[in-house]
Amino acid sequence: MALKPWIRIGQPLEAVMEDYERIFDAWESGGIRTMVFGRLLFRDETGAFSIPAFAQNPVPYEKRGLTPPVRKLDPDAEKENLLHKMLENAKGRGWQLLIFCPGQVTSPVQPAASERDPYGAVATAAVWEDVFESFPETDGGVMDGWTESAYELTYHHGNAVFADLSDKVRQQAESRGYDSSRLERGMRHLRNRFKALSQAQVRYYGASGLLSELSLFDLNEDALYWLRWRTEDGLAEGRALREELNKLPRALMLGNGLRSAVFSGMTAVDFIAWDEVLDFLLVKHYFWNRGFDGMYGTIARWVRQISEWNPGLTESDCFTVAKAWLGVSLPEVDTLSDMELGFPEAFFDKVVQEETRRAIAAVSDAEKVVPWVDTGRMPHGGDPMTAGDLHRILTASEAAGLKRFLFHNHGHLTAAEWRVISRLCGQEWDENPDGYWPPATPRPSSF
Repeated sequence: MALKPWIRIGQPLEAVMEDYERIFDAWESGGIRTMVFGRLLFRDETGAFSIPAFAQNPVPYEKRGLTPPVRKLDPDAEKENLLHKMLENAKGRGWQLLIFCPGQVTSPVQPAASERDPYGAVATAAVWEDVFESFPETDGGVMDGWTESAYELTYHHGNAVFADLSDKVRQQAESRGYDSSRLERGMRHLRNRFKALSQAQVRYYGASGLLSELSLFDLNEDALYWLRWRTEDGLAEGRALREELNKLPRALMLGNGLRSAVFSGMTAVDFIAWDEVLDFLLVKHYFWNRGFDGMYGTIARWVRQISEWNPGLTESDCFTVAKAWLGVSLPEVDTLSDMELGFPEAFFDKVVQEETRRAIAAVSDAEKVVPWVDTGRMPHGGDPMTAGDLHRILTASEAAGLKRFLFHNHGHLTAAEWRVISRLCGQEWDENPDGYWPPATPRPSSF
């Protein structure tokens, strides 16, 4: 059975709305049966995405004792009507429709931590009820990086593993029963250890099994308390929201976009535990160098930061530390320079397959694992990967048991990538310059 592709349309929604019948015909021919759309914002006259795509209903908030969020702008009725026509067309084809980040069109309705609603689950459920009442065509929503802890060793793209706890995080932790001072001590203990590694420690303890690695990082009780908090707190938030969503007038599917399995220990998202909360685990098969969210780029930054903190270590030592902490091993990569040369076939056969197998092994149904698939460029700013790399990602994942995937996103889809996807998953695209044409490749008539 062929892989089942999903696709996301993000901003601008208008680009697909204005030609949806021709685009949907092409997608359907290529195997698409699920569409993720959003964020729920249209362009304003300046080109910014600021106009809400639906009219707010105060009832879901007021019945929960909440004040509805204040909006600065009103919806665009004409665009809203066209969006619903597009969704009705997709639903008429039997497609599954999911909203991306359904709560991110409105401002927070109350602080996330309170005695009555310590995880913000009641407030989030109010937002979801408001959104999904406005979009009866839809089947559920997809969060992105929800509850994930920081995974970058150095400060990058808004996060860093060993950053001091903010006052807001301290307050939340205390309200949820944790000792914030102890959390801070545990984090700082690990941060200090990462900054004071010797060659003898790395070469004796490094990547030599659990007991040796515990000694390498000098994991004490406070550090373990900090690590455990990261996992427990996020899962408790997930369970709280799932419970609230189950009270809504209609059943809604819930997905979350997660970093790949190799980073799940660092992001503190235990796939096995989250299987009970989520309908879809949208793990990110993002592998590019540089930019953000790509596996090569994240590991390279870890190696560089470890080197900067520990100038007495060789580059090989720094790779050993990263491997010991993350469990990652990149075939045919011994130096940072090796990472500039692209991806050897062994990477797909070993790393991509292993990341897929681990995710599938953690869940109750293989179809719950739906990796985001992309090849760098924008919006992630990574080194571009080829359509051949996309083909190898998909075929390696399928060989490991994958049933479906989500391409991120249509606005950055190239002709070569759509050719690969349509050939693997449906009827191969005919490349008719007068028909559907992926937006990230110029039509032949334009040059």
